[in-house]
Amino acid sequence: MLPRRQTVVGVGRPFFGRLDREVRISGVALLILVAGCSRLPDSAYNLRADVEKLELPAKHKAQIARYLTAYHGSPSNPRMALPKEGEKASEAEGVDAIGRVDKPGYDRLHLVFGRDVYARQCAGCHGTTGDGKGPAAVHLNPPPRDYRNGIFKFASTPRGSKPRRDDLRRIVIYGAKGTSMPAFRFLPEEEREAVIDYVQTLSARGELEINLIREATDELVEEDDFDPATVAGFVTDINASWARADEELVRPLTVNPAKTPETVRDGAVAFAEMYCVKCHNRDAAGSKSADVGVDTWGRIAFPANLAMGMLHGGRRPEDIYRRIYSGINGTPMPASKDPNTVTGETAEERSERIWHLVHFITEVIENNGIPEAEQAAIDEVLQKRAAPAEPAAAAGIPADGLDHHAAVPLFPGSEADPVHAKGGIHEP
Repeated sequence: MLPRRQTVVGVGRPFFGRLDREVRISGVALLILVAGCSRLPDSAYNLRADVEKLELPAKHKAQIARYLTAYHGSPSNPRMALPKEGEKASEAEGVDAIGRVDKPGYDRLHLVFGRDVYARQCAGCHGTTGDGKGPAAVHLNPPPRDYRNGIFKFASTPRGSKPRRDDLRRIVIYGAKGTSMPAFRFLPEEEREAVIDYVQTLSARGELEINLIREATDELVEEDDFDPATVAGFVTDINASWARADEELVRPLTVNPAKTPETVRDGAVAFAEMYCVKCHNRDAAGSKSADVGVDTWGRIAFPANLAMGMLHGGRRPEDIYRRIYSGINGTPMPASKDPNTVTGETAEERSERIWHLVHFITEVIENNGIPEAEQAAIDEVLQKRAAPAEPAAAAGIPADGLDHHAAVPLFPGSEADPVHAKGGIHEP
């Protein structure tokens, strides 16, 4: 029998740690397989629980349901519709005042095919509506993603933007390391592309639902009806945000330099000077006590343990660069793209420094911790800085000054507000 913590030669990690992880992954895979054996879809998507908690007038609830069905159909007949371009409200009332047309490439048969793939492979965790509450969800930590906010954590686009199609394709193919999201490498391309379109449909539907609920609570009184033109504007804006994403790729200003001991050490210094230590701790293991707040989905956003190497958004240098540059959508992880104006840092120098920070993080991953020389460099910075300032994200203020719903209620006053629904752990 091997000693409890013996390391297998050539592996470099505790044998039983790896075995335990493999057993857990197998268990999760079995759970997902069983939960994914979905029945035929329901005739209608459920509305958010927030609709009931907010006690909206029955009239507004009914109108919300009708608009959602008009633009996005039902599980048995999904749809991705857009307002007819240039069409003004007709004399018809309500939902039918403005005509609709299926979005090109999202015809009904294609979406039904995507729905069937989703029912087999995804609904067991992510739920029928994409709310992240499938049958297996209660057993998973971190929990499955809720698509309905229109926010996707790991994207190659700027903070606050939708992901590019390649981002969604990559997460389907490779999964998310350190989570229960498995890799679907062998899913046929036709099925993969169809399920991506269906996920986008669920996300667009959920985002429209949020807009309608906010409109009802903020702008309407009980006697009012939804304005069809306003609803059409919501749909148009949501569609435009997805259309823009493929043109918003974050491209580093400088080329990734060769990794050297000097770039790694400079990255370690940056780790301290850019306040990464505030949340990720001086040992890069992630502080469980730092008050970093909650994410969009209402869960405590414990910082990632970088030493474990379980980077959910990918370990490629460009992936790590974009996480640092743009931050992580829906979480308190701030963007670090802006140069330090106090020191006169240029945009190019900031880009170079981010690459050095990437080199340091890569070194931490490869060594399962911070090497001695780099730890000494970090500690030297910390010793010189008698009273480190608190980063904006840890103080509850988005570092880029924008509202990304990282700590803002979707529906103020609702007990079902996901930001106030504590009781889950999520590591960005």
